[in-house]
Amino acid sequence: MKGALCMPRTLPCGKRVFSRRLLSWLLALFFCLLSAGLPARAEEPDPSLLLVDDAVESQSRAEDVIDFMTLHEKVCQLFFVTPEQFSREARVTKPARSFLRAFSRYPVGGVILFAPNIVKKDIARLNAGMQEAARGVNGVGLFIGVDEEGGSISRVANRLQLPEKQPAPSQTGTEEQALASGRAIGEYLSRYGFNLDFAPVADVRSDVPGAEIFYRSYGSDPDAVSRMAVGFSRGLREHGVIPVLKHFPGHGAVSGNTHSGSGISEKTPDEWRAVDFLPFAAGIRADAEMIMVSHQLAVRVDPDLPASLSPAVIRLLREELGFEGVVITDALRMDAVHETFGTGEACVLALEAGADMLLLPYNFTAAYEAVMQALKDGRLTEERIDESLSRILSLKEKYGLLPAVPREQAP
Repeated sequence: MKGALCMPRTLPCGKRVFSRRLLSWLLALFFCLLSAGLPARAEEPDPSLLLVDDAVESQSRAEDVIDFMTLHEKVCQLFFVTPEQFSREARVTKPARSFLRAFSRYPVGGVILFAPNIVKKDIARLNAGMQEAARGVNGVGLFIGVDEEGGSISRVANRLQLPEKQPAPSQTGTEEQALASGRAIGEYLSRYGFNLDFAPVADVRSDVPGAEIFYRSYGSDPDAVSRMAVGFSRGLREHGVIPVLKHFPGHGAVSGNTHSGSGISEKTPDEWRAVDFLPFAAGIRADAEMIMVSHQLAVRVDPDLPASLSPAVIRLLREELGFEGVVITDALRMDAVHETFGTGEACVLALEAGADMLLLPYNFTAAYEAVMQALKDGRLTEERIDESLSRILSLKEKYGLLPAVPREQAP
C-alpha cells in the first residue's frame, strides 16, 4: 500500500533479513515505538552489521587522571627532588607527620634519596610513608629513586653495608654479569620500597683527558655497553624497579666535570651515531621507559645551551632515536647549569626544550614559581605540561602507581 511502512520480508524460519541499508531504519523505528509507549519486539542486531567509528577511543587511565588534576598538581608532578627540598625539613630519615604533610602542599612526582636519608631501621618505613602520603593527595603514587649503579655509586648498599653490593660497571665484563647485578640491586631496592634506579650508565668510555665517567662506564666497546646496559635494565625490571639510562647523548667523551663546572664535548652527531647513540638505541628497542639527558655542552650541535636545556639535542633523542618515554634532566643544581642559568630559568628552558621531569633544581620553591610564571606569561602552555604529564603518568600506570578511578569519579 502506497505510503505504508514496508516491513522486511520474513523467511520461513522466522528470521528477518537485515542489511546495512536497513539497520539505521530499524533502530529508528524501535526507539520511536518505545517513546510512543507501544509494545515492540526487536531482535538483537547482528554485531557484524554495526558500524564502529575507529576515531572514538577510550581514554587511558593516565588521561583520565590528568582531566581531574589542578594546574598546581600537574606542575608539581614534573619535579623529582629530595625530601628536604619541598618539605623544608633539615634532614628526613623518618615518616614524621610534619614531613608527610608536605605532600599535601606540593604533591611532587618523584623523590630521590641520598646517603643522609638512608637509615637501615627506618628506610622501608620512610618510603612506605611517602608513598601513602603521595597517594593520599590525589591517588597518584610516587617515583622513589636512588643512584645505585654499583661500585662507589651505590647509595643504599654502601650506606647499609649490604652484602649484595655489586661491582662497578667498569668491572662488569659480560651481559650475564650485568643482568645478575641488575637483579641483585633490583631485589634489595624493591625490598626497601624504591621503585626507580638512576642506572644503568649507558655511556661509552673514551680516552679523553679528564673524562668524568671513566670508572662508571661498562667499557669502550659500544656493542658490549649496549648489551650490558640492556641486561642490567632487565634485571631491575624483574623486581619492579624502573631503570633510567644515562647520560644522553653520551658522556664518555666529555672532558671536565658538570657537577663542579662545565663539561664539553666536541663530537659531531655523526660521531655520536657511530658510537654513543648505540647503547641508547638498544635500550629504546628493549622498551626503555626513562632516559636522563646530561648537562654537557655539545658545541657541534648547540654551542649555547647544555644538552639538558637544548631543543636540538632532545630532538635527536625524540625524532632520530624515536624515544617516546620520559626524558629527565640530570641534576639541575649542578654548576654546569645553575651557575649560568639560575634555578627558575633552567627549569623553564628544560621544559621548552622538551624535557618531561626536572631533577633536583637548586631551589625547589623558586623553580616551581618560575614554571607557574612561565605559564602565566605564555612561555609555557598547559597543553605542553599535559604532554609531559601524559608520559609521566603512563609510566606510573605501568608500575601500578595510579588510582583505579580518578578521585572525582570514585564512589
